[in-house]
Amino acid sequence: MGPKARLFCWPSRRAPPRERTVAKSTEQIRALVEPLAAELGLEVWDVELLGGGSRRLLRVFLDRPGEAHGVTIADCETVSRRLSDVLDAYDAVDGHYLLEVSSPGVIRSLRRPEHFERVVGSRLRVRLRDPGNSAGTVVGTLERVEGDVLDIVEDGGAHLRLAMADVAEARTEFEFGRRQPKRRKGRKRGTKS
Repeated sequence: MGPKARLFCWPSRRAPPRERTVAKSTEQIRALVEPLAAELGLEVWDVELLGGGSRRLLRVFLDRPGEAHGVTIADCETVSRRLSDVLDAYDAVDGHYLLEVSSPGVIRSLRRPEHFERVVGSRLRVRLRDPGNSAGTVVGTLERVEGDVLDIVEDGGAHLRLAMADVAEARTEFEFGRRQPKRRKGRKRGTKS
């Protein structure tokens, strides 16, 4: 036998930066994602760009408003493949990055006014920027949104009006359904009494 072939790999220098027409902000990335999502009847719930250097993570959360079945894995896969090509074409994220496309889930981060408007009637956990004399976290039901003001009824019954500017972080809270009543003993399933 002859000598074995060896393969050596090392990162090459990046090509000189080309003129970039798209800046590296989440809002500009959102603008690239929205048309792709709209073609599938989806909306972009949120875009997060985390980390720095060679360890960047780009998260895109999609929602299907007004539908009971929500976002599917196939939807996420389709958007992920198409978005990856678009991001690379526009060089929209510096360096290497990991792209995650998913549903916002049951417990959703609320950052934009439209997020709050969509969850009126839901239970929220809100962390305040400067709590002052009150608790730093409010838990209750979002009763209404008026402009940039949230009306929340706390679990204890207190009514609060919070400006969105005072909210450091907000998310929905999952409410487990009530337990199903236990079956009576002595009856077999599917038989009449």
